Amino acid sequence: MQKNRNRIDNKYHEGSGKKTEIFKFTVLSVLFLLLSNVSAALDIETVAYMPSEELEQFIVEKLDLTTFRNSLGPARSPGMRYFSDMGLRPTEMSEGRIVFETESWYYCIEVVERRDVNGDGIEDLLIRFTDDSIGGTYLTVYMYLLTCLSEDSDLIAIAYGPSGYYYDERDPEMSEGLVVPQSEQSRTDIKQ
Repeated sequence: MQKNRNRIDNKYHEGSGKKTEIFKFTVLSVLFLLLSNVSAALDIETVAYMPSEELEQFIVEKLDLTTFRNSLGPARSPGMRYFSDMGLRPTEMSEGRIVFETESWYYCIEVVERRDVNGDGIEDLLIRFTDDSIGGTYLTVYMYLLTCLSEDSDLIAIAYGPSGYYYDERDPEMSEGLVVPQSEQSRTDIKQ
């Protein structure tokens, strides 16, 4: 009897799950867009801790890879935080785009927007991060909201969600919305 109940529950959830997930993604996307315009509406003066020139080099040197999900996690030892710690050097750098390519992995960072996205008065970067196994099936493309909290701080991820491109073109089932890690909720206006 329990087995049949589980099968019925699974069948019910399979049909409604996709619609629910798409709805969640849509709501969270709208929420993200609304919150991203808070600072513009309030006309808050923005503090910039990122350089106005050579932003790509700054990202290469200061992006803390431990603050967001990526395939480099399993290869990291304590204290390894940056691309250079992993022995990675950019293979391509142009305005707003950084590529790291090895025999087996492809990483691409694309700067989508630079402004105070979350309305906290501190300039942020919205980036698209592609993490792709060249010979395997692993592929993620996420949007990350990055910020520096002071002059000498690292560039850290404070929120993330699926890239619109990834959602539409690669995997319509993926609907993980904008998420703010617990440790960053006190530092930003964007909430889960």
